[in-house]
Amino acid sequence: MLLLPGHGTTAVPDGDAHTYPAGKGMSVSYACGYSCPEDYPTEPEFGRFAYFFPDGDGIPVSADTTRHLDDLADAMVQAPQDEIENSSIPPVFTYFGQFIDHDITANTDRETGFSIIDTQVVTPVARGEVSKKLQNLRAGTLNLDSVHGGGPVQGPLAKKLDEALRFPADRSKLWAGKVSPGPIGTVPFPADPDDEARDLLRVSRLIEGNGSPLSEADLRALPDDLRKMFIKEDDSLNLQRAIIGDMRNDENLAVAQFHLAVIRLHNRIIDHAHEHPDAPNGDADALFNWGRKMTSWHYQWLVANAYLPAICDADTLVDVMEAGPRVYNDFLDKNRPSDPSLLPLPLEFSVAGFRFGHTMVRDAYDWNRFFGRPHGDPVLDQADFPLLFQFTGNGGMRGAPSLPDHWPIEWDRFVHPPTADAPDRSARRIDTNIAIPLGAMVNENPGINGRMAHLASRNLRRGLRLNLPSAQACLQKLRDTYSISLPELSEAQLTSGTTGDAIRTGNFVEHTPLWFYILKEAEELGKNGQLGPLGSRIVADTLMGLIANDPQSYWNATARPGDWHPNDGVKPDGVVIDSVAKMMEATRLL
Repeated sequence: MLLLPGHGTTAVPDGDAHTYPAGKGMSVSYACGYSCPEDYPTEPEFGRFAYFFPDGDGIPVSADTTRHLDDLADAMVQAPQDEIENSSIPPVFTYFGQFIDHDITANTDRETGFSIIDTQVVTPVARGEVSKKLQNLRAGTLNLDSVHGGGPVQGPLAKKLDEALRFPADRSKLWAGKVSPGPIGTVPFPADPDDEARDLLRVSRLIEGNGSPLSEADLRALPDDLRKMFIKEDDSLNLQRAIIGDMRNDENLAVAQFHLAVIRLHNRIIDHAHEHPDAPNGDADALFNWGRKMTSWHYQWLVANAYLPAICDADTLVDVMEAGPRVYNDFLDKNRPSDPSLLPLPLEFSVAGFRFGHTMVRDAYDWNRFFGRPHGDPVLDQADFPLLFQFTGNGGMRGAPSLPDHWPIEWDRFVHPPTADAPDRSARRIDTNIAIPLGAMVNENPGINGRMAHLASRNLRRGLRLNLPSAQACLQKLRDTYSISLPELSEAQLTSGTTGDAIRTGNFVEHTPLWFYILKEAEELGKNGQLGPLGSRIVADTLMGLIANDPQSYWNATARPGDWHPNDGVKPDGVVIDSVAKMMEATRLL
């Protein structure tokens, strides 16, 4: 299990208890999956970050660059009068992407060591320093340690917390939570209205007893910066806080409900394990581990065959699937860790390419029968984004000990392609406009100059601090090294729209920040609201590289790589889990 105080959190001085070094003069606390120094006689090996193109030119840097990036970020926030640009992408893929990100990477968004961006002027760090010292707190594989626990580092407290994820009455299953009675009425699951597993496991249920290995004393014994997640200022327990494999998945309700769906997928696979010839018999630990493997294979298959086709340029994806992830394979050869269970992550992906999902976020969603169509009776026509932050452990649930029973998502509104009469049942198109709430996020500390609550500013500043190569440098390296020639945006295309003045003033025309360029490329060249060629190359090459190079993945489960299919897996109630909609059907959420 990984406990982080949250995105954008700040490091503490060396010398405080329960810390590992995170750069000169600073340390960062790790808990649960990354526990305290006294648990380890030697420093463990973490995952790595490095660069696809370590010698690619960065953006031009001057004393005014930080201000120019902030001006560009401001120009990216949608104006209140602007019409929302819908895509053909179902909205579930916004949060499927966020879930993937949390499963494979952690630490690029934390204010630790040399990665601090909450300053007046941000200056780049030498790439060699970044590659040497910036550690990935995830394994880098799509192995669902964000759900099942068991990250790359373990210790006594970590193991106890990981054990708490398992259902005491049947330890082959994961433990889900119950909803609280709300003031309006219940959102039933279509397949089983009596099903109670409709929220994440929270402290409120954990402390009821029921054989959990985790006690209130364990929560009170956490390091101070993590203890405050579970213990309030008045010394009472924070009953709403989730107990899950990655606490970041309880920061907004959409990704929290997706996380719950994966928990339920594991449990439904266990329910039907007796139907599969390879399932072990009897031993709960063996069955749990087999269920984890089978859940991971379905998840990985959906990443390759549902997620990537939904968001990537089709021609680019076909090239990656047929020719293989050439760029990632080369990157892995140059940055291979000694621990084969860890895979490195390219910073061009983690800090730029895979942040395209931020522009897919809507201001509000057609969420369920109480917060959506046909009439939102008796509450609201939509659930706005601030509400989706309130009804989480991080947001306090408005005082309820768990999710109120009128707030579970109705997945039929999220997993199908939008229709002419429901165009807002879609993700926003991938472009250079972000939703208004992301320009001033109410759940984030604004920092010394307000920029930490501005998502676009954070992304652009982080790209500068971690010294990403410019988009044009990436295109050149793809041409020169791999003979991959992709179209390059013209000056007219780069400077079109509301962000054009900021691109010109910042001197970013010839050397464009990679994150912005990927969004602008999608805006100019993307089809149906999807990524363009460069963004698709970075994203697909990385994710397929992680799958193909993981010896435990579905890709390597058969004699011919990639031949495993969900039809070969567990089929709950006869459902072949070959789409996200089928996954929700198999988990009885649809």
